[in-house]
Amino acid sequence: MCKFGDIIVVNNYIGDDGKNIGRHSFVVIDDEKGKIRGLEYDLVTNVISSIKDDNHRNKKLRYKENLELKDEDVISKYKSNKDSYIKADKLFFFNKSKLDYYLFGRISDDLLDKLMDLIEELSKEDKLVNVIENIK
Repeated sequence: MCKFGDIIVVNNYIGDDGKNIGRHSFVVIDDEKGKIRGLEYDLVTNVISSIKDDNHRNKKLRYKENLELKDEDVISKYKSNKDSYIKADKLFFFNKSKLDYYLFGRISDDLLDKLMDLIEELSKEDKLVNVIENIK
């Protein structure tokens, strides 16, 4: 079971480019049932990507849509020891009953507040992308 603010690791999913992708981390931003374009879901997430080096960090974090996720922002019994970023503009919709995932941890309340503020701002600017391939 996962809830708002949790970090989950999904073993297989379809990315925003339509390709199958192996294991990847996501932040849960909604765990309520709903429908989008007539399709049922009960999980909305943002994907997390790793930061490879300082050059990569600077390149990715200059975009407003990307929010830095430092190791200290993660509450978990596991440690990745790797800084990452959350792609706040991509909303991935899932159906938990059809999803192969496990709970990794959760993000700090402060970072969760920043993430939700950013999503709200991106929504007002019409910059959110709904990725529904995983509930089709």
